[in-house]
Amino acid sequence: MAVCAACLGLAVGGTSLAAETPVERANRDAVEAVRFSNTPPPAASRWLAILHLAQFDAVNALGGPYRNHRDHGTPPAGASAPAAAAAAANQVLRHAWPAFTIAFDAALQAELAAMPDGDPVRDGVAWGRAVALDLIREREFDGSQRGIDHRPSPGPGRWEPTPPLFDSALLPQWAVMTPFLLPRPDAFRPGPPPPPATDAWAAEFEEVRLLGARDSTLRTPDQTAIGRFWADGPGTVTPPGHWNRIARLWMAARGNGDLVETARVFAVLNLALADAAIATWDSKYAYDVWRPVTAIRAAAGDGHPATQPDAGWLPLVDTPPFPEYVSGHSTFSAAAAAVLAHVNGDDRFAFALESDGLSGVERAFGGFSGAADEAGLSRIYGGIHFQSANRAGRDLGRAVARHTLLHALRHRDDPTLRLSRSRAGLTLSWPPDHRLEASPDPLHGPWEPVPTDPATPGITTRPLSADACYFRVGPPANPGH
Repeated sequence: MAVCAACLGLAVGGTSLAAETPVERANRDAVEAVRFSNTPPPAASRWLAILHLAQFDAVNALGGPYRNHRDHGTPPAGASAPAAAAAAANQVLRHAWPAFTIAFDAALQAELAAMPDGDPVRDGVAWGRAVALDLIREREFDGSQRGIDHRPSPGPGRWEPTPPLFDSALLPQWAVMTPFLLPRPDAFRPGPPPPPATDAWAAEFEEVRLLGARDSTLRTPDQTAIGRFWADGPGTVTPPGHWNRIARLWMAARGNGDLVETARVFAVLNLALADAAIATWDSKYAYDVWRPVTAIRAAAGDGHPATQPDAGWLPLVDTPPFPEYVSGHSTFSAAAAAVLAHVNGDDRFAFALESDGLSGVERAFGGFSGAADEAGLSRIYGGIHFQSANRAGRDLGRAVARHTLLHALRHRDDPTLRLSRSRAGLTLSWPPDHRLEASPDPLHGPWEPVPTDPATPGITTRPLSADACYFRVGPPANPGH
């Protein structure tokens, strides 16, 4: 299928090429491809992560200060980093969305035409393509193509296909897919939601029944606008795309800077979003919880006397075809907001975001967390999630973000912290001229030195029963020595 570059929204004009880095242009092209191809959110997050890892690894290997995601060999001396970034993106985009190859190639040619001809550009193109192919091959058997048939088991609390289309469960294989950085899909799996027949369940049920109904008289006009603004259903850029648009707004506001730093921001963001998708789908299919439309129509069988069935109840937003707990919107948004707040230095960032499905509609925010919180609540107002799925998704997203920020694309000079587990507990080792620090919250601190035995510098063992916390290797214990 031939698709024109203008229809796909690709940046091929001189003004756009001058205003954006190859990273931002590739991000814009990918997000528009998600929209035009109806790519589901988990698949969108996977390809966005591969795209931006390819660009980061390609340009960082040409003199950047960070550790690559993986080794790709020795790059050609003098290769052009912008050409490498553009070619790496083109290779991934063509592989992810082959229907748009003509448009992607036109965009690449426009980028290369703006660069001086010569060996550096040609070498950069070859290097960028090689790096991208490495990463595509690395993820080829990650389980995203695995065939899994998730069969509904109807009954109180259990998911089953929902109106209006009654589609089969979407992408159940994502629950067991190989993560990018998480040790396993269930690494941060939350506890279960309130079971049917409990008062906590009844309270959540009633909240969604009243606020999430299509014909609700209690939902305010602003709550209705929130529910529709964040719908991000088929034919949109999806939640991962929505947060990449926010990242581009932030990048434009701070001034398009160094290519390696820009590539790293988008790579870390999309690593967090991709692992957030896997962690979310793990929870969804592990708990297999019914959606509000099913629960409200079948309330006579949930075991709680206060919940009353409504056979004709419909949500404001069409229910997506997969289990309810946890909320993907909440997980994606909390993860992205945490990453962006970290790279920004704090949560404060004033921006106006245009709706992806409502023409001319914008909403304004004073910070990333405000947008994330609103995105999570939108699923209550939309009638497709219960409050516990929002809260647990928010906590899950933050946990994924913390793990990503601690492990992704670190500076080459960062000292290495090694961990091993034994019967004695968790053994940590690090360069003995540095100090070990711990914190309950690596995004906000505080970081405190961990007491160690002077007789065994650079190594300590903690009991596995100790309170959960995060560790890092701090500055040298004796600066200047």
